[in-house]
Amino acid sequence: MRTKRILLYAAVTCVFLAAGCGQSKMNKDREEARQRWAESRAEMMLKLAEGAFEKGDFGRARQYAEEVIHAGAPYAPIYVLAARLAAEMKDTDQALDYAQAAKAIDPESPEARYVLGTIQQALGHERDALDEFAKAVELSPGVPRYALAEAEMLVAAGQADAAARCLAEAAGRMPGRADVHAALGDVLSFLGRHKEAAGSYQVALRLDPKEEGPKERLAMALFYSGACDEAERVLAELAESEPDFAAGWVHQMRADCLLALGRTGEARAFYERQTGGAAATSRSLVALAQCDIVEDRLASARTFLEKVLAARPQDAEANALMGYVLLAEGRPGEAASHLKLALKDPACGNRETVEWLLARAEGRSVPPLSPRAVPLPAATLKDTGPRDGPYTLAKPVNTS
Repeated sequence: MRTKRILLYAAVTCVFLAAGCGQSKMNKDREEARQRWAESRAEMMLKLAEGAFEKGDFGRARQYAEEVIHAGAPYAPIYVLAARLAAEMKDTDQALDYAQAAKAIDPESPEARYVLGTIQQALGHERDALDEFAKAVELSPGVPRYALAEAEMLVAAGQADAAARCLAEAAGRMPGRADVHAALGDVLSFLGRHKEAAGSYQVALRLDPKEEGPKERLAMALFYSGACDEAERVLAELAESEPDFAAGWVHQMRADCLLALGRTGEARAFYERQTGGAAATSRSLVALAQCDIVEDRLASARTFLEKVLAARPQDAEANALMGYVLLAEGRPGEAASHLKLALKDPACGNRETVEWLLARAEGRSVPPLSPRAVPLPAATLKDTGPRDGPYTLAKPVNTS
């Protein structure tokens, strides 16, 4: 009898234990199903929110996103979109909170890192932004905008050389991306490595021939690298494809190229378009003086330079050229005064040349300047590149 009672108790215990195990498994299954449903719903709401965002309906997009967030779903992409929405609506504090939440939910999400970086950048937190962009590149090295953002921040942080290396690596990973090659060209131009920059722009244009931006920057890079023949051809194409746009710096730089190539007649025609009546500028008059110097018409060059100096007595370029002309005419005393004025300007181009001319004007013994002969001060826009230009002249006469 006792044995039967023990067996009965054991059977009842097993039944209760089995029931408990079944309930635990059932609860686990229910939780997993609830999580799957929450994730599916979050994905669906994300698509709706993205659609509204792309249409510019930020209010509706935010409504969809906040519905998921308020439900407590730990879904990083919805927080990323919410951060972008808040940033669009100029609520940077809320944007930062959402972006940090996305990163906390999924630290390995490159998009969460990237969006957080853009918000940190907007807030002026450059170091933090750079760290996030670098992590995004590490997590997803094949996405162009991550590499471009990292390079931009490196340049802003004064690390342009590092930016060039990052973009060169990105161009190697993504050889078919025109925007990456163009960005590399921009950074190389910023560093004064114009010949390399021209190569990057040329690759970008081969990949996307319809894009005019790299073509404009290619022309500048070729010009500043001294490849004036190639630069002139590119500028001529730009003038034909964008005649209204080309009326400004394109014509100006093309004329500079023609002058550098010794095609002074063609260069003069461009410069003279800018010298009629009220449209005359100091820059165009200086350029015409350069044409005259190349053609050995020193008296005419002096006349143009006198007009410039009457309006702008401190103009470094005009003073340097006037010094050259006067020295060539055998008037070293007058030449020295103008050369000294030119050297007072910290932005004076070709200082070595101007100092050499001044030494000659003062009767000091100086060695030959260089195998390149005597370069003229650059006739280029001051805000588009270095002041050193590719122009050359024979040595002045009557100076010994």
